[in-house]
Amino acid sequence: MSHNAIRAVISLLAEKWPCCFSITESGRRPLKLGIRDDVLAALDGAIPVGKLSAALRWYVSSPEYQRRLLHGAWRVDLNGRPAGTVSQGDEAHARAQLAAIEAKRAECASASSNSAPPPNLAERMKQTSQAEQPNVPPAARLPPKPTTPPALANSLTPKDVRSQRLAEHAERRPTKNPPGQIRAWRAP
Repeated sequence: MSHNAIRAVISLLAEKWPCCFSITESGRRPLKLGIRDDVLAALDGAIPVGKLSAALRWYVSSPEYQRRLLHGAWRVDLNGRPAGTVSQGDEAHARAQLAAIEAKRAECASASSNSAPPPNLAERMKQTSQAEQPNVPPAARLPPKPTTPPALANSLTPKDVRSQRLAEHAERRPTKNPPGQIRAWRAP
């Protein structure tokens, strides 16, 4: 189920029962155990069971919801009235879930900061010195690619970069006609 479909279900629930469900994470409160069955009965099949289950899983797995699962905190029913309390086991499970979420975030952050994209062929050829390329004839070796000065690198727009690449490509490609001359079309 797509993220947008899940958000649509949550929006519908928050619109129908604003005292129970919240679109924003900061307004989420612990839900009554078995609230899915209450929602299914109240909506009488308007939302398929699978979609509702996926939306509720996403809703209760948010870090803010997990932080609110404290021992003794009230759980709410569809009308926002107290319907039980959070047990110690529920709180312990929520703490474990939060630790797993934080560990995954830290892992993703370190992976994205430590990993650089692999160099393309031109960069690998440039990094390899000519002495390490004994079997490659000099004509086949790539000339160093002109680099943009660091001061200008951050100021270039995508259009500027594209124009620069097209100009570099035009310099490398031999042309048959001089600039400004139009080739006449001949019928076969």
